Amino acid sequence: MYDRGRGRLFRLPRCAIISGCYITRWAPWQDGYEKREEMSLILKDRFHPSQRQKLQEKIDKGQITICDELSLLEQEQLRPLASFSLLLLVIGAILFVVLTFAVLLGRTQSLNFEFSAIKVIIWVVINIVSYILILPVHEAIHALAFLLWGGRPYFGAKLPLALYCGARNQLFRRAHYLVVGLAPLVVITLAGIILTLLAPILASYVIFATIGNIAGAAGDLWVAIRLWRQPGAWFIEDTATGYRAWQMESV
Repeated sequence: MYDRGRGRLFRLPRCAIISGCYITRWAPWQDGYEKREEMSLILKDRFHPSQRQKLQEKIDKGQITICDELSLLEQEQLRPLASFSLLLLVIGAILFVVLTFAVLLGRTQSLNFEFSAIKVIIWVVINIVSYILILPVHEAIHALAFLLWGGRPYFGAKLPLALYCGARNQLFRRAHYLVVGLAPLVVITLAGIILTLLAPILASYVIFATIGNIAGAAGDLWVAIRLWRQPGAWFIEDTATGYRAWQMESV
């Protein structure tokens, strides 16, 4: 934060009240914190415009404080997140493999199939392609959910296969943000279940995508579980690697 009277810069405490509608981002510069970037925080709520305006006025006056913050790329988060993703992979595999065989058994009364090397190769190749394609589909669903609440999403990529969708400098109600986070997991999983029930053979050609999407949603589910345990969090700010939760000051 900049002290105009003395011309000095000092570091903003983690839980300090924002000044007006701005929060200052600090970056280390030589032996002190001398760079800053001010960003306005805009509340997004398409379906409650009058209430949104009143809350925005309070936000602009600095009547919110940070109550929680999470970065999924921090070292202490990576190992448990990887284990959680592996667990979801196993759960997803069991779910869709068992469902596929159950539907096939119910329709044919038999599990006798003819396999050939060419058919197996084609099956594997199509599944790999489907897994790659499900990545942008996953992020597109995030974007549609952001748009639903009036947000302005953006896309990014961390190669080779890490895509992401975010919403800079925007605040969402906690329930709305949970919808954004869980939408790809729910939508794609339901689509996979319906496709398996209707056309199990066809569904088997995208089973890598449906299972991989469940495992890939580990971060989304991790955030959702943590936010669910934060009833005091009124608004959620999406960050590049996680989120920042804000609560309204009692005034």
